[in-house]
Amino acid sequence: MKTLVTKHLILRPLKITDVDDFYAYAKKPNIGPMAGWAPHHSIQESYEILKMMIKENEVWGITLKHEDRLIGTIGLHVRNFDNAMLNQKEVGYVIDEPYWGKGYTPEAVEAVLDYAFDTLELTKVLCGHATNNLQSERVIKKSGFIYTHEEVRNHFDHTPITIKMYALNHDQYKEWKHDKLKDKI
Repeated sequence: MKTLVTKHLILRPLKITDVDDFYAYAKKPNIGPMAGWAPHHSIQESYEILKMMIKENEVWGITLKHEDRLIGTIGLHVRNFDNAMLNQKEVGYVIDEPYWGKGYTPEAVEAVLDYAFDTLELTKVLCGHATNNLQSERVIKKSGFIYTHEEVRNHFDHTPITIKMYALNHDQYKEWKHDKLKDKI
């Protein structure tokens, strides 16, 4: 997994020593459920999940450039057989609440999209959010994704939850990046 560097962030491979920082935000009742998973009940649970994420090698740790402390995670995941066959992945992210609204998540998403299209040469990247997760909806729209459909998934508590899905192919992403740069001039 390649380390990705942005203006404010370093997206790096996860390590076992991240467990304290991971548990610190993963146990919060308003973090995991917004991303579709239950709050962690113990540091041991966070440790086991962190080990699994390290082994799967699909998830970066989000850290600030000036401090190598885990503040969130972002990953590219194959969610089903069709996605694997179509060379597409789904981006998922979570960031601790003190860092909400600072632009870090869209910055991390953009770095992962660059990697997805330029290095992995994916044909499409998908992203979704629960209908009540307005913060994630803002990140997705800021990142150039285009709404495609709604689907029902099982939430961590096994209840059905409606997810709004978005997609972005390589050409759409390059056009979005071009327009973003043009707007800065």
